[in-house]
Amino acid sequence: MPPICIIGSIHVDFIIRVPRIPSIGETILGEGFEIHPGGKGANQCIGVARLGVRASLVSRVGNDFLADMALKNLKTEDNVVLDYVSTVEGVHTGVAFILVDSSGDNIIAVAPGADMYVSRSDVDKVLKSIHGFKALLVQLEIPLDTVAYALEKFHEKDVLTILNPAPAVVLHESIYKYVDVLTPNSTELGILVGLDIGSLDDVIHASRKLLKAGVRIAVVTTLGANGAVVVTRNRVVHLPAFKVKAIDTTGAGDAFNAGLAVALTEGMGIIDAVLFANAVAALSTTKMGAQEGLPRRDDVEDFIKRHGLS
Repeated sequence: MPPICIIGSIHVDFIIRVPRIPSIGETILGEGFEIHPGGKGANQCIGVARLGVRASLVSRVGNDFLADMALKNLKTEDNVVLDYVSTVEGVHTGVAFILVDSSGDNIIAVAPGADMYVSRSDVDKVLKSIHGFKALLVQLEIPLDTVAYALEKFHEKDVLTILNPAPAVVLHESIYKYVDVLTPNSTELGILVGLDIGSLDDVIHASRKLLKAGVRIAVVTTLGANGAVVVTRNRVVHLPAFKVKAIDTTGAGDAFNAGLAVALTEGMGIIDAVLFANAVAALSTTKMGAQEGLPRRDDVEDFIKRHGLS
């Protein structure tokens, strides 16, 4: 299978389990503390690799003790290529602080550090060295200029481009013409179009605005326990989520994007690809840790068979 390129962040996640998410100004006692490798780029890279596809990661880490922690899981995955992960002197490796409540919901704050040094030159290096990419998967935890540049350059080489706009910021419309598939959650969707998203009709309306702005194939909005909505120029499909007992939803979005990228590069249509991605995301919530919970291909296929969808 030709490779998927992931350009994005590498973090260390510091997680505190809490009975509930505290209010502003409130301090509550946690019920456990864990440290896990994370970052959307790293998470999605491992997600792709565990689904059996070679994943080339373009990213940066700091010259500090956190870098080894951040790279630990990546170095153990057979399908991960780390040749384009470089070290920045005098800058800390990215970190995320995460509160996870008893229902598995979370809030997250990120200090990107070395992630902000991922540059156009990094994009050029990987494109000069590796040919035959089937997809680009990129997020917004690195400089926006680098994201826009990567989308344009991979698009010019007829590579499928997937933008996971997280954490969301308002994007210039010129970016969308280089995006084949856009994958916001409902909050991110609202930020992208400047609207409050409170209903399925709102999701459809906002998605159509983004298609009109230039998104080429589909806007796929993830809705957590309510599944995902696929909007193309001639079709709207709401796919429900798989029912599981969620322990930690921290990496669910990254699992979804990894599953979607793999499914699309294997030739699945957009609806079947989102169904596959929903299964990957559901399984990821049944374990703690954004990377530890990412499922392997056999587990996903068994899960889909058990639900009578194979």
